[in-house]
Amino acid sequence: MPQRATFADSAQTYQSTLRSLFSGSPQNTETDLSKIFSPTFHFTAGAEKYDFAGFVEHIRRLREMKLSVNLTTVEFLRDGKLLSERHVSTTVLQSGEKMAAETFMFAEIAEDGRIAWIKEAVLSIEG
Repeated sequence: MPQRATFADSAQTYQSTLRSLFSGSPQNTETDLSKIFSPTFHFTAGAEKYDFAGFVEHIRRLREMKLSVNLTTVEFLRDGKLLSERHVSTTVLQSGEKMAAETFMFAEIAEDGRIAWIKEAVLSIEG
């Protein structure tokens, strides 16, 4: 029996996992994300909606862009299989342009410890 994933058990390991989404090799995106997200995973952020395959393609495109993402978890709450997290991030594009955001994330953790779904609200931060 495979071991249960534990990255969503603490703010520190969850933050590290979120950071890893943007730093891996584009060729390894599906393999990397399979360790984090369940096969039935779905993601919603406003008008953006992805199933697992669509989310893999989305992250692969971001990895190909070679973004620099600095992400810090500010609040983290885990209650059974439900998770709530707020993080701030600064993304630096290849052009040098910087974008800052605050993200409010709600998620459900599957029995095996991987993420079953995520719903996010992202606010751009000026300055």
